[in-house]
Amino acid sequence: MSCNKIPAAVITPVLAAGAVASPYFVAVNISQRLCTPTCVGSTPVFDPKFSLKSVAQVGADQYMATIHVEGIIAYVPCNGGCNCTKQQPLSQDFTIPIQASSAPTVTIEAGAATNAVAAAPCQVCSRAFVSETPLAITVATSTPA
Repeated sequence: MSCNKIPAAVITPVLAAGAVASPYFVAVNISQRLCTPTCVGSTPVFDPKFSLKSVAQVGADQYMATIHVEGIIAYVPCNGGCNCTKQQPLSQDFTIPIQASSAPTVTIEAGAATNAVAAAPCQVCSRAFVSETPLAITVATSTPA
C-alpha cells in the first residue's frame, strides 16, 4: 500500500459513565493505520494537540462542536535495519454533539495520551496504531438578561 493512500484515522469520542454535567469527561480513541509496520514492543510516540474549530447549531437546543486533532506519530519500522524513525502526520476533525438552550462557549483540556500498537498475540510487527486521550470539555451558556 502506498503511503499516499493511508486511510483517515478512525476517531471515536466516548462520554464517561456518570458524566452528566460540565465539564464532561470524554475518552478520545484514535485508530490509525501506519505507513509501514512497527515493532509491537516499541510504542510509537504521539502527543496529539486538540483545538476547538467551531460550534454550529444543528437543531433546536442542539449544537455540534467540531474539534481538530493533530500531531506526528513517530515510530521505528520493523526490520528497517537503519535504526531510523519514521514520522506520520495526523491532522483531522471530529465532532461532539452538545445540547444547550443557547449558543454555548466550549473549552477543551486534554490529558496525557496513552499509545499502543495493536497486534495478534504471535505478531511482532503491526501497522495498527491506537491512542487514547482523556478530554475535559467545558460547556457554558449565557443566560439572557
